[in-house]
Amino acid sequence: MEAFNKYLQQFPHYTPNVYKNAYPFLSKKVLGPGDYLLHLGKICKNIAFIESGLLRQYYLNDGKEIINCFCRENSLTTSYKSLIIQQKSDIAIQAVEESELIILSYDSLQKLFNQDPFWQQVGRLAAENEFVTSESHNRFLRDLSATDRYLHIMKNDKELLQRVPLTDLASYLQIAPETLSRIRNKITRT
Repeated sequence: MEAFNKYLQQFPHYTPNVYKNAYPFLSKKVLGPGDYLLHLGKICKNIAFIESGLLRQYYLNDGKEIINCFCRENSLTTSYKSLIIQQKSDIAIQAVEESELIILSYDSLQKLFNQDPFWQQVGRLAAENEFVTSESHNRFLRDLSATDRYLHIMKNDKELLQRVPLTDLASYLQIAPETLSRIRNKITRT
């Protein structure tokens, strides 16, 4: 759980007591590849810090999975909308590879919010980061061609290419797997 403590240290007003007071509320969870942290249509009851591993967030559009985020080590993941309003989630969160998580329940988070303003700050900054990430991905999809999206990943996120199946990458880039194969073949020929 030391990785979570280090993560918290990036926020202003961190003190060792912040982590010490939160420790009793934390639990560990291990997900195997394909295991779910959150199923579609379930109310999100937890926020998870990813100690190791990789998860994907996806939603369904006409029965087709659309991946909108890959969540990695040293970051938080949850269905923010479902967590905040405590209604059914329209996204699922699933492990791509074995993942070790630190779980903080919604009820425990509310207690921490009331105990220390530090946690309110963490919640706000995490939600802001989620918004910025979502907006950036939407712009990425809107402004770049399919080829440019793949080239962007090749240039800025090569690790992702090694960690996710091509069908997941195609979904994330919002292109058909066949289109991704053509793009990859074209790039390797040039």
